[in-house]
Amino acid sequence: MAPTAEFCGIDPAGMGQLATSLSGAADRLTAFSKEFEGKLRRHGISTPALREIADIADWGGTQVSMLHGRIDLINDLGKGAPELGGGGDRSPLVRLPDELEGFETARGLANMYGNDILVNHGGELQAALIHEHADEIAKLAENPQAAAAFFALLPAKVRDSLASRIARTGSKTAKKDLAAFSTALGAALRAPALVPAFAKVRSDLVKPTDKTTAWNRLALLKGANAPSGVRSAAARGLALDGFTEDPHQDRRAVGHTETKAYGYSSDLVAMGLGVLAGDGAAVRDAFTKMGGTDVKLSQVDKMKQLLDYAKTIDTGDEVADAFGRVVEAGTEATTEKAGQHSPAAAAFALDAIRAAGSFGDDLPTTAKNSMGVIAKSYVHELVSGGRFDKAVDRASGLKVPEHWKPLPGVTPAFYLSPGDTSQFMKTFVGEKKLADEFNSTVARFRHDTLLTAARLDARSDNNYFRDISMMFGDFGSVAFRTMVDVLGEEDAVADLARDFTKNTAGFFLGGIPVVDQFAELGWDLAQAYIVSSLSDDWADSFETQVEAATEKRSDLAKRLKYDIAHLLHNGGYPASEPPKELISTTTGALKTYGEFVAEAKREVAGDGKWEQKLQEKLAVYEAWMDGNEKLDDKIENSSRVQTSDLAENLLKARDGD
Repeated sequence: MAPTAEFCGIDPAGMGQLATSLSGAADRLTAFSKEFEGKLRRHGISTPALREIADIADWGGTQVSMLHGRIDLINDLGKGAPELGGGGDRSPLVRLPDELEGFETARGLANMYGNDILVNHGGELQAALIHEHADEIAKLAENPQAAAAFFALLPAKVRDSLASRIARTGSKTAKKDLAAFSTALGAALRAPALVPAFAKVRSDLVKPTDKTTAWNRLALLKGANAPSGVRSAAARGLALDGFTEDPHQDRRAVGHTETKAYGYSSDLVAMGLGVLAGDGAAVRDAFTKMGGTDVKLSQVDKMKQLLDYAKTIDTGDEVADAFGRVVEAGTEATTEKAGQHSPAAAAFALDAIRAAGSFGDDLPTTAKNSMGVIAKSYVHELVSGGRFDKAVDRASGLKVPEHWKPLPGVTPAFYLSPGDTSQFMKTFVGEKKLADEFNSTVARFRHDTLLTAARLDARSDNNYFRDISMMFGDFGSVAFRTMVDVLGEEDAVADLARDFTKNTAGFFLGGIPVVDQFAELGWDLAQAYIVSSLSDDWADSFETQVEAATEKRSDLAKRLKYDIAHLLHNGGYPASEPPKELISTTTGALKTYGEFVAEAKREVAGDGKWEQKLQEKLAVYEAWMDGNEKLDDKIENSSRVQTSDLAENLLKARDGD
């Protein structure tokens, strides 16, 4: 029956009186029927009416039994209910939803599992019985109040050891079977609290207890998708509060049987963090309250404490992985758009970046993937964190630094110092896949913000294009310095050369320029040119590796210049109409350097003298730019500020190199 919004109250004592009255009436009818049937039989008289009276009496007897059973159920589910009305001899009403049929089902399942399957059997038979009825448990989620009744009626000692009991059967379906119980529990926790006895279950689930019981409760909650408040309270009460107060204890709680059955960590800290993962509100609440009012650690210190623990314990990889997924959720890295983060998520992200950054490349490996995810989501903050044009001596924080100049399309929610920016990037730039993904994000961000700046400068030249170019030049310098610190000079330059060569070769597909590849190639050019300005040795190494792969020099200066010209022209920056030979018939935009190269090679039909043809084409391009003095100055200035070594030198000075 569907739940009703109207009041549904039951008076158990009143129902008991009804059962007593009905029992007495049934007894009297039975006695009457027997007495008169005997008298009439002596006179040879038979009447169907007496049989009907006897049937009514039998029915009354069955109803009495049903009422007593229902009274027991109501009393069990009503434990903890406040008295409603009453007074004098009147019993309190127990308010329950109108779902007694579902409650009967829940009682049957609770009795079957709690008093039989999970206590009276073992081994393969027990495993088979658990699995046989698991779908019925999962189905309780369709009726959350019945699910609440099930857990209220399940013996506490069984509920608090459920995961271990299932695992120890050796069942191959243990993970699926436990998930059924978790699904039902989650539905009960998310529903309005209408079953009074479930309130105690809800309270007990999050109370501090011994390690084994705590692990079992967390294992049950892990797949429950419980409300944020329950997740936070459980993670803290069962694991994290105690850890924060005393981080030096061994928090391993169960053995190989449980970990193998579910793929869960044996470590309470990892399990507590795992319950929080995926729920940003729960994560932020837990870290704010972790340890209680007596703990004076900052949020950054709490995060560092967890990472320190991960580096010292055998289960550290599991703890670090869980920590990474937790801070991903707390920062809303996958749920909010870059440059549009909420204040709560941004404040948490700032602390996470400072905490993880304090470990740099020494951050536990299993947490690094999450740092890459956070970096992509907070690209506005990291790129602007490399700026050296304003507030050079700023400290990282949520407030806008004094003398800071905002830039269009760049909307950081907090402000990082160059040092903190570099330190955080060290947590993931040593992982090639993560570094490549972040670079792709930066490339798209660079392309879009420069295009926006070009359009704004076309209307009123505020030098936004130059300032944003300078920002990316500073960031590129900081980023390369960071790569050198983590990878060493040779590997850092080799990575840049490899990416440049790959993206240059992949720029055309079927002779058509790829837009995303254009954005990435532009950032590769900027980074490569930054390298050429920082060190002659690095520049020579870069050129040598590119030439070995492509059999031609990289022509960084020209490529970067034409990349910037392309962005300015696409943004509508004022200039004369380009000659027709400079416009791509495919895109309708100004041709890129790569298009000129491809075109020159086609036109010479493979006679090996395409370089001369290319120079002829580029001469037309140069003449057009020279004829537009304002555009040419813009290109020159923006190219130069993207290759300044100021940021790299200042960062070295800060580090004491």
